[in-house]
Amino acid sequence: MKGVIFTELVGFLEARHGTAFADSILEAANLPNQGGFTSVGNYASALALQIMEIAATAANEPYADFCADYGSYLYARLATQFPAVIDNYGSAEAMLGHITSHIHAEVSVLYPDARPPRITTRHDGDAIIVHYESHRPLAHLAFGLIRQCLIAFGDARLPVWQDGNSPYKACFALTAVPVAARKAELA
Repeated sequence: MKGVIFTELVGFLEARHGTAFADSILEAANLPNQGGFTSVGNYASALALQIMEIAATAANEPYADFCADYGSYLYARLATQFPAVIDNYGSAEAMLGHITSHIHAEVSVLYPDARPPRITTRHDGDAIIVHYESHRPLAHLAFGLIRQCLIAFGDARLPVWQDGNSPYKACFALTAVPVAARKAELA
């Protein structure tokens, strides 16, 4: 897994709970590199999962919620770091429809050993269905990324988890919600 996921995870821990919390989580994880990640390095995805599990437990948060919140944070950070990518799209729907064919294709060219998840979209009536599939159990993180993508583009829809709760394979329906429900979700 690319190092940027790890460096941003540490940043998320610090932003959400402080530097002392982040340091204690990295220490508790007993990492082979003592938490010394670089954004261009490659690390085992199991390490990120371990850090997230320890942090969610220490923060007394449900793991799924913690991962989704990290996904939202990660989207905002990547949008800041790679604005030219975001600027290619006029809507969240357009961006989500091109994750695999454009963004992950470029990642694979730059990093031939990368194995990004497969993200596809399809229309189902008024809803858009986003399919996520990966060899890594990060569907909750994908949920947060999608949620923040919608917010960043000013899209009033919310992702709603469909078809079970597998961390490896998930479907999210992007549907319009009443304004009051949207405000409650963002609060």
